[in-house]
Amino acid sequence: MTISVLTVDDEPLALRRLELILAKLADVEHVGSASGCRDAIEKIADLRPDIVLLDIKMRDGTGFDVLNRLPEDCAPGVIFTTAFDHFAVRAFEAHAIDYILKPIEPSRLRAALDRSRDRLAAVDASEQIAQMRAVIDDLRAGYHEQGVQQGDDELWLRGTAGVLTCIRRGDIDMITAEDDYVRLHTASASYLLRGSIKAAQADLDLAEEEFVRVHRRALLRRSSIASVRRSTEKGVRVILRNGTDVGAGRVYAKKLLRSLAAVG
Repeated sequence: MTISVLTVDDEPLALRRLELILAKLADVEHVGSASGCRDAIEKIADLRPDIVLLDIKMRDGTGFDVLNRLPEDCAPGVIFTTAFDHFAVRAFEAHAIDYILKPIEPSRLRAALDRSRDRLAAVDASEQIAQMRAVIDDLRAGYHEQGVQQGDDELWLRGTAGVLTCIRRGDIDMITAEDDYVRLHTASASYLLRGSIKAAQADLDLAEEEFVRVHRRALLRRSSIASVRRSTEKGVRVILRNGTDVGAGRVYAKKLLRSLAAVG
């Protein structure tokens, strides 16, 4: 049986990756994509997909908001996609809700789609609607009341080898781009993840005002900067508190110096 799938994410790179994976699955029809909550609500109601791959955190709301605002007779199967969210992962596992950690791997997506297909075949529409709304109410309450309070600074990173590692957002001193990957640098280690710097900032909930760009492939945390000195290449050298030396070209150096001057 062919199943129809709608993808929802506010990051174009994430949507494109999902589209490429789904295109290789013979029994899956990718009926469309949505780039935010409002767009998702309209397309789910209009297209009535069997399954929705739904991002949790988007610029105009959350995946929970989307589900709570769907028509009463609309209950697609849902697979949440989440980037390094420890509380959400524990909540989904407690409620037996399908989720996939970003960056999404084809084998994990295939398995989640198979589970959702089986669940759709076993439960009638009215029962599915009731189950989904009850679970989402619990998840939303726990997410907003507990997730922000406990572990709000926690990040669970799934690296290229599939190993989950917990770090604190505040420990990230620098983010650098390496081809199709980004590397998160802390004082003691670095972590390689698939994606762009822009996507990493959004997925990891890193406040833009806390970072400054010193190169098209490098962001530094403001509070991690120990000193800035002129270099002979018409740029500057930025020294972090952990001793890391990073070069900033002339264009970025001007913006960096203005930015640092603006805060004191």
